[in-house]
Amino acid sequence: MIGIQPRQFITSIILSVSLMIFIIRLVQKGRLDIAYCWVWLGIAASTILVVVRYDWLVRLSHLIGALTITTTLFLLAFCVLLLMTLQFSLVISQHRRQIKKLSQEIALLRGKHPPTDATQPEPTDASPP
Repeated sequence: MIGIQPRQFITSIILSVSLMIFIIRLVQKGRLDIAYCWVWLGIAASTILVVVRYDWLVRLSHLIGALTITTTLFLLAFCVLLLMTLQFSLVISQHRRQIKKLSQEIALLRGKHPPTDATQPEPTDASPP
């Protein structure tokens, strides 16, 4: 059985831990919502798991009939991207529904209380001479 090379192991661990730190910093700065950080932290943890338990990746490759381990990695990455796309589509759909509802509520409120235009002079009670 072919194992992972030491340089590959170290590089993979460094990249995975760096990704985790980067995600945590984005959340701390408020640039990434906490709801989405779990997806990215899961990806980083999964990469660490694949590196540490490389034999699981080899077994999975044999189980699905992949000739090389890179094929299995690309398949897993593709599945993750599909799931992320589905999640983002669900969020976008929810936001579209909320925007539509809010737009309708604003239209109804404007119908009850039309906006005043500050550039027009106020009508006075005095009649012109």
